[in-house]
Amino acid sequence: MVTMKDIAKRSGVSLITVSRVVNNSGYVGKATRARVEDAIRELNYIPNMVASSLRSRQSDLLALLLPDITNSFWTSIARGAEDEAWASGYGVFICNTDNDTEKEAAYIERLIRRRVGGVLFVPTPTTESQEQLARLRNHNVNFVIVHRRLQESIADVVRSDGETATRKLTDELIRRGSRRIAFVGLPLVDETSSDRLEGFRRSLKQAGIALDPELIQTGDVGDGSGGVQLVRALLDMKHPPDAILLANSRLAIGGLRAIDEAGLQLQTDIHVAAFHDINTMDHHASRLIRAVQPSYKMGQLATRRLLEISTQTTPSIREIILESEIHVPPS
Repeated sequence: MVTMKDIAKRSGVSLITVSRVVNNSGYVGKATRARVEDAIRELNYIPNMVASSLRSRQSDLLALLLPDITNSFWTSIARGAEDEAWASGYGVFICNTDNDTEKEAAYIERLIRRRVGGVLFVPTPTTESQEQLARLRNHNVNFVIVHRRLQESIADVVRSDGETATRKLTDELIRRGSRRIAFVGLPLVDETSSDRLEGFRRSLKQAGIALDPELIQTGDVGDGSGGVQLVRALLDMKHPPDAILLANSRLAIGGLRAIDEAGLQLQTDIHVAAFHDINTMDHHASRLIRAVQPSYKMGQLATRRLLEISTQTTPSIREIILESEIHVPPS
């Protein structure tokens, strides 16, 4: 690996002179600077930005912790974050946590050691993520929570309004005549899933429909079969639902598969509403009552807020809540 000592030797100057040129600090004569820059190009020298950030306590690299980059919802958030960061002179380091608290903690440790310029944080849906926020605060690393809020944490958050979106989806199912409506979502330890169930409950209550606990099904996405199993169980009931709300886009893939396998036609045999963020569901899109979350904008605004915090001496805590688009096919 080429070092500044190699540059100094090639250009015939002192190490401190090379350092001044590389870090653009201190006076260096025009001819000497040109000689050093020629040596840098000839040897293809790449500055050690980690060491530079340790000296300056600043970095031009942000980090984005998210559950799974193969999920297009998270990919869209990452793209929005990267575009906004790049426009401001920052790069983004993406960390897949797989919703694993140990992996999350290990990444946070590495990011603190490297003194990243800030962290965009999609926390795991457990209380253990609170500890990671505390670690970031203790090391003066700025962060913004994205998509998933933590109930007991006071922090900057950029998320979509899942409760309102679910209420609108349920309202549409009721408008179409459904009364026995099932809810399929993630386990309720996830605040996002809890918000969506609350929106579902409020819609039913407003319409005077009693909530049937048997019609509330929650489970993990797993290998993609979670939604299949949950919806199959609903369709196999003695009195199956006349409508299903799929409150998570990954669960919806399996849920729609189960409906197809049962030979049921969407909005004809059974009304279906879903959060629709994944391209592989597009063949169902024209027949789905669906909520599309502003994932790109979420990443964009979260990054913008993170960069704002870094310039403020005493930044105030903000929660930015975005509305989902509701798409309704013809009745």
